[in-house]
Formats: sequence, structure tokens, C-alpha cells
Amino acid sequence: MKNRFPTIVKITLASLYLIFLAGSIVRMTGSGMGCPDWPKCFGYYVPPTSEEQITWQPNSTYEEGIIIIKDEVLFVAEKEVKTNSVFNEKNWKEYTKH
Repeated sequence: MKNRFPTIVKITLASLYLIFLAGSIVRMTGSGMGCPDWPKCFGYYVPPTSEEQITWQPNSTYEEGIIIIKDEVLFVAEKEVKTNSVFNEKNWKEYTKH
């Protein structure tokens, strides 16, 4: 065990510095701002992969807590919402935390 201890310490320190490096890159590039409501991302556990998934669409159903983009503004569903052809702000609350 004494022979392996310095190797384990070196590996641990190298891993720690890699984590710091990755965190600083995310911070400098602003990549961490992609999800406004961590730990979920726009209300989904699996982050959306296309803009259409988070853009308001008529005749769609949105669960409570889902965040959408409408006219470059973030809105969160206050309850389960079934949309019509016209956006109804009564069912949504503007998301201002981001």
C-alpha cells in the first residue's frame, strides 16, 4: 500500500486539476448558461436537442414546469397546458431567474 499511495495521490491531483480546467472552460465560454432551471433543463430531465422542442407551438400539450420560448422571452407553465392557435399568457408565468 505504501508503494501505491504516491501514485494514487498523483492521479487524484491530476484528476482534480482536469476538473478545475473543465469548470473554468465552461465558465469562460458561458456554456453553463444553456439550462435556465438546473438540475432540469427547460423542465426536462434530458435536455432538449432542438430549438423546436422549447419554442411555443400551437395545438401542443405542455406539462407543469416546462419552460418555453415565445418571442425571445422565457415562460414556464403554471399547470398542464393545452395550447390553442393563439398564445394565452394566463397559463404561463414569465421566467425571470435566468
